[in-house]
Amino acid sequence: MKWLLLLLALGPGDVYREFPDAKAMPPEQLAGAIRAENAAGEVSLALLRGKKVEGPVRVYFGASIEGPKGRIVSPRNGAMIKDDPEIRFEAEGDGEVWAYFERLGSAWHRIAPEWKTQWVPDQPQRGIKLQLRVRRADGLWAVARQVDDITLERKKLSVKIFQAGNPGPEALTRATEAAWLVGEEIRPVALDQIGAPPEKGAALLVRFSR
Repeated sequence: MKWLLLLLALGPGDVYREFPDAKAMPPEQLAGAIRAENAAGEVSLALLRGKKVEGPVRVYFGASIEGPKGRIVSPRNGAMIKDDPEIRFEAEGDGEVWAYFERLGSAWHRIAPEWKTQWVPDQPQRGIKLQLRVRRADGLWAVARQVDDITLERKKLSVKIFQAGNPGPEALTRATEAAWLVGEEIRPVALDQIGAPPEKGAALLVRFSR
C-alpha cells in the first residue's frame, strides 16, 4: 500500500500489525500495543480504541508480543555482490525483502529475492542495507536483524541517474540503454528518443559501458 511509504522507517526488532481500516480493527488486536501511526504521523492509542481514527494504520507492539522469526542467510554484512543477486532468507511465515540504497535520495525499496539491479544506480561502497520483514499467518509482522555495508560491484558497466532529465548527447557517450524513473515505475526509452521528461519530477536512468 502506498501509504506505507509515508510512515516512519521500520527498524530491526519492530513487531507490528497493519490494518487497512482503523475503525474496523478488533479492539483485542491492541493488546500489548505501545504506539500506532498512519500516513499523517503518530496516532493516539486511546483514539484508536475509541474508533475515532479512519483509514489505514500500523500498530506497534512491545516485548510482551513475540513476533515471527527470520533472518537473511546471504549475503552477509560487508559482502560484495554483483548485479542481479539472489537474496536468501529463512522465515517463520511469508518474507519480504527490502533494500536501502541511493536513487533519488536514500530510501528503503521492496525488492524480489531475485533482485534485478539493471536500473539501480551505482552505489557508494558499503552503501546498501538489506532488511527482512516476516509476516505470520495471524497477520503479525516482525523485522529481522538487517544486513549492512553491502557493496554492489560493477566492472564492465555503470548506471547513472540524471535528476534533471535529459543531460544532452555529450553526457550520453558510451550509453547503451536508458529508462525514465517516474515515481517507482521504470519506463525504458530508446536513446534517440529521450526528449523531455514524460512527467514532472521524472529522472533519467542510463546504463553505460566501461
